[in-house]
Amino acid sequence: MSRIDLNIPSLGGKFIDIRDTLPGDCFNWSWVRSLSQVKYLAIHHSGGPDTQTPNDIADFHINKNGWGGIGYHFLIAKDGTVYYVGDIGTARANVATLNEQVIGICLIGNFVDGNLPSAEQLDSTNKLCNFLINFPDLPNLNSWDNIRGHKELPGQSTTCPGDSWDAWKEKLLSLKENKDSEVLKSQIEGLQTTLASLNQQVILLQEAILEKDAQINDLRKKAIAPESESGVDTTLTIIGVLILLY
Repeated sequence: MSRIDLNIPSLGGKFIDIRDTLPGDCFNWSWVRSLSQVKYLAIHHSGGPDTQTPNDIADFHINKNGWGGIGYHFLIAKDGTVYYVGDIGTARANVATLNEQVIGICLIGNFVDGNLPSAEQLDSTNKLCNFLINFPDLPNLNSWDNIRGHKELPGQSTTCPGDSWDAWKEKLLSLKENKDSEVLKSQIEGLQTTLASLNQQVILLQEAILEKDAQINDLRKKAIAPESESGVDTTLTIIGVLILLY
């Protein structure tokens, strides 16, 4: 059995784990694998209406295909909700002969004849992929180059995720590039703020040093002046004050 619980802050309330309630075996089937075997994020479409539910797809896989559970790891609905449906520590069944190497992400809908996923689906897909690419327990999944449409993987005779894939793959990756630019811009702004703060501290330090130098010069003048009428040598007092200043 594999139970790997996930928390994806970027998705917030749009990430819903339904592994415990979905029909079929979400924790063992088709077999338990090591996460180090995972090399690809395989993108699919359900090939049906965008009103399909996770239960609809699970029932089809179990009752029509004769499988032990749903074939995917994640389903993404039209409104951008991401359903965690098959534990990522299991191989499932979504890419023939390569199931141990993939995490299957299925966008609900039929993306043919120019039909594209919703903006919400693409945004959630981007956030899910970004999380998985940076998930430390997936050591061999570390680049956006590891994202593949089902039909792009070796040995696959399928049109999935639809003939519109090239168009929405570009949209998916452009979201990533825009976010990279935003992150870089934020980092630059942060550095500029830090440098401005450091510059202000340097100015204040220089002013403090000039003030101390003025005080020292004044004390030096007093140290070489004639002894006071009382005849008390003030040199030791001046030295003590200098020590306190520094």
